[in-house]
Amino acid sequence: MPRWFLSWKVAVVVILAGLAVGALDLAVRGYAVVHDPLNLLVGAEIEDMGEPRRMREFAVGHYAGRPRGDGTFRLTCRSGLVIQRGYVTAGMKESYTVDADDCRRAG
Repeated sequence: MPRWFLSWKVAVVVILAGLAVGALDLAVRGYAVVHDPLNLLVGAEIEDMGEPRRMREFAVGHYAGRPRGDGTFRLTCRSGLVIQRGYVTAGMKESYTVDADDCRRAG
């Protein structure tokens, strides 16, 4: 086995290249994030191109996804209420923060 095969320098270069490619991908293709600081949601989706797609929960109270076209955030509250908020589109960086009024039933 070549000596350079397990080199730390090669490992660092590979990791940095992966981070650079990932950052470039997010910058070019865009992303959408829902922040739920009060933990009011059970799920979030991006509704675009005619059907909703689940957003991934990547940390407590944070949902992320990538829109394919123009659409909205579709949020499901713990109370069962389903609401649409915000605007998403492919190639843009969009975010929405949920507050207590979002999951309060009207009337």
